[in-house]
Amino acid sequence: MFRNILWAGLALTLLATNVTSQEARFSAEPQRSDAATETLLQRFSEHPDHFTQTDGAALYQTTCQACHMEDGEGGAGAGAHPPLARNPKLNSRHFLAGVILTGYHGMPHFGTMMSDEQVAAVTNYVRSHFGNDYPDPITPGEVAHLRPPDDH
Repeated sequence: MFRNILWAGLALTLLATNVTSQEARFSAEPQRSDAATETLLQRFSEHPDHFTQTDGAALYQTTCQACHMEDGEGGAGAGAHPPLARNPKLNSRHFLAGVILTGYHGMPHFGTMMSDEQVAAVTNYVRSHFGNDYPDPITPGEVAHLRPPDDH
């Protein structure tokens, strides 16, 4: 029994020594210049709970694409994500903007994370891509009227 404890202690010591040497080998981080750091920081918002993208395509990629897929066809798996491609419900620009603002079924709401301009941009992007061709874009002013009072 004592021999087993001795072997276990020796094995743990060797593992700990090996981990420490590997950590030392990989822990050196590359040094960034002040200009590179400043450029990196400019990519982030002063408000980390808000999206920084303003373009509809970029907002779709960072907000919607993970569930509704790159081609807007939706998907199933951990949940059912309806297709946005050729979706007749998108005929109503107010419906889609309202869903983005307040959520719908299992979809989270993005109203507190997006400005009226951002909601309008992603709404107009989805309604004019993925086989959708709805000619009546929504304006940021219309989004403002749809926004729940506590989202401002």
